[in-house]
Amino acid sequence: MDRLVKDHRFSPEELAAASPQQILSRMLSTRSFLSYDSAQGGISKQRSVEIGKGQCGTIFALNGTDTVAKIPNSTEKVDELFTDFRIHYLVIQAMNEVDTKLRMDINVPELRTWVSPAIQAFWARYGLRSPQYIDAKSFALVSDRVFPVPLPVRDALVDVLCPPAIRKQKQVFLAKPENQNCLIRLYLGRREITKAKKNIQNIRLQNFPLHVNEMEDLGLDTGSFAQVMAQTLAILHWKAGVDGNDVEFILGSSPVSTRLPSRAEVMSSDKDSFGTHFRFDFGRRSLPLWLIDFNQCSTFEDNEAGLKKIVDAFFWNDPYYPRPNSTNAQDQNLWATFSQRYLEVSRTFTDSTSPGAFIARIEERDRKGTVSGLF
Repeated sequence: MDRLVKDHRFSPEELAAASPQQILSRMLSTRSFLSYDSAQGGISKQRSVEIGKGQCGTIFALNGTDTVAKIPNSTEKVDELFTDFRIHYLVIQAMNEVDTKLRMDINVPELRTWVSPAIQAFWARYGLRSPQYIDAKSFALVSDRVFPVPLPVRDALVDVLCPPAIRKQKQVFLAKPENQNCLIRLYLGRREITKAKKNIQNIRLQNFPLHVNEMEDLGLDTGSFAQVMAQTLAILHWKAGVDGNDVEFILGSSPVSTRLPSRAEVMSSDKDSFGTHFRFDFGRRSLPLWLIDFNQCSTFEDNEAGLKKIVDAFFWNDPYYPRPNSTNAQDQNLWATFSQRYLEVSRTFTDSTSPGAFIARIEERDRKGTVSGLF
C-alpha cells in the first residue's frame, strides 16, 4: 500500500502561486506539508477557548499547551466521558502493539490525564473557563489536540467547495470561530456536493464534510484512504476488541511531524544513532488522518451477539467507510479495496471466521436496504 504521508514541502512561493484547487489537491492528500508560519495564519495563539461541542462533552483548548480538555455536557454525561477515556486507552494500547506499518498512516491523540474534582490544581488554573451553561461535576478527559487545518487550506475550501453565497463573504465566513477550528471529515460512503446547497446557514468549516466525489474531483487517492480506514477498523475489532461505534476519521494538523521508532530500532541503537530513527520538526504542518471520539464505543465478544454489535456500529457511524452494492463503478472498486484490506489485516490478529462474516453481513444488510438514509 502506498504511504499516505510523504515528505513534500509546499513552499511559500508555490503556495502563493497555487490555485485553490491545487492547494486542496496537494494538502488534502496528506502527502504535503506547510511551514509552521504559513499554517498558523489566522489561528489565535490564545488556546484557552471552547473549540468544539458534541453530544457528550465540550472541548476546550488549554492555554499554553498542545492539549485539550473534554468536559461533560451534564452530570449524566460523566460516565459516558469516562467510557470515552477507557476505550481511548484500549485503542492506544492496541495501536502501540501492532506492526509499525499498520499504524503509520493513522493517528490517535495521546491521552494525557483523567481529571476528577479532587485535582484542585487543574481546576484552579483552567476550571474558570467552563461556561456556566455546563451543569456538570468537575471531570475532564485531557488529550493531545488535533489542530485545525491551516488557513490556506480553509481559504481554498471556501473557493472550491462552498456555495457562491459563502464565497462572496469569504473573509467574514473565515473569521467566525467555528470556521477557524476546521477539521475535515472524510466521507467515502457518501456522494454529495456542498457547493450546490442553497441553505448556507448550516455550512461551517468545523467538522467539514468532504464527500467521495469531491475527493475524486480533487484527484485525491481515495483507495489509500479506504485501506487505512479498513486496517484501522480491523485493529479496533480484532486487536482492541472495540466495536468502533461512532468513531470519526478526520484530517487535521499535527503539532509536530514525528515517527516513533519500533522496538527493534530502539533495542538495536546506541545513544549516537538513536536520533536518526525519529522525524521531529516543529516547523512543518502536514494534514494526517486521525481517529477520534470513542464515547459511544464499547467492547464486544467474538460470538453472535458481538458480530451483530460490530455490524450495527458500522451502519450507525457517519458514512466514513465505502458502501457495498453501489451502482457506481468507483464505489464498487472502493468497497473491494476496503473489504479486502479489512480481511487481510484481521487475519493477522485472529483465526476466527467472524471478520469474513462481518463483511458478508454488511453486504447483505446494505443490499436489503435496511438502513436507508444513514449514508
